Amino acid sequence: TVKETILSISSPFGPSIDLLKFSWEGNSRNETISIVSGLHGNQLNGIYLCSRLTHFLDSVEAGKEPNYYLNGLINIIPAVNIPAIQEGNSLWSFNDLDANLTFPGNKYGEISERIAATVYQHTKNSQFGIILKSANSHYDDAPHLSCLNLDRLTKDFASSLGPKNLRGTKNSTILHLSLHKQWLEEMSAVVLSAGKPNHLDQSLCETLFSGLVNSLLWTGVLGNDLKKPTKYQLQFTKENNEEFIVSHSGGFFLPAVKLGAEIETGQKIGDIVDLYSGIVLESFLSQSSGHLITLRDYPIVYEKELLAILLNKSKLSFWPFK
Repeated sequence: TVKETILSISSPFGPSIDLLKFSWEGNSRNETISIVSGLHGNQLNGIYLCSRLTHFLDSVEAGKEPNYYLNGLINIIPAVNIPAIQEGNSLWSFNDLDANLTFPGNKYGEISERIAATVYQHTKNSQFGIILKSANSHYDDAPHLSCLNLDRLTKDFASSLGPKNLRGTKNSTILHLSLHKQWLEEMSAVVLSAGKPNHLDQSLCETLFSGLVNSLLWTGVLGNDLKKPTKYQLQFTKENNEEFIVSHSGGFFLPAVKLGAEIETGQKIGDIVDLYSGIVLESFLSQSSGHLITLRDYPIVYEKELLAILLNKSKLSFWPFK
């Protein structure tokens, strides 16, 4: 492994903030992939997945993984927003900047902008990119992929990662400042989201880890002469083909379904009950059939808050086609 400190920022409180990149290079170096996690400080599954990959790739390099060998260049930046990770918060409280909305960054700007500029410069020349994340605060995500550009190569790339659902994300103005959008100018890239913030799900990570190794085989940066990469069938939907279930009352949200379940039209999603009396204020029935990919995890809700996201089954397409 090449362990490199790509940015070091002195701190008035003691140890410096060091941004690390880990790299493995094979003999041919035909392709390059960059994997980034920790853009938000409370999304731990991605950071853990990077540690699992680092351990695995070190074993490959040492000849301890039978039949595997390094073939291209693999870059991993496991922890981007280090100050926020140290605090256990989504954003670093010192500047409250969303680290994922500071790209391509500014090497003379705020700390978050300098970190963003460094991450971008050290990954932009890749052919493939993966951003690992979890759901936003108060939510839980079933494993799924998202992308702003659903071209043929990106669908092929996504189908090697394992999760069966791929969302086409709306190309909004604010997302122009994200790492994902900046990467799309240079490479095929996807965002892999799974789990909830402030929580490490090792079982979930082991499933995702297998998909990541398979994807490294598919891209060609990792080799195994006895094992061909699998291409899983994707269910993908474009933006606006989703059902957003939103509260109209405040209270406790009590879900009646499990995350990742296939939901039928008219199926009960959950209730909102009054915090003081326990009376049901509102019940939610699905207006379409589909796959539940996001579910409210924190039970206290206010009016007009998102409770669940359902991928509309009738609007799903398949890749490769059946």
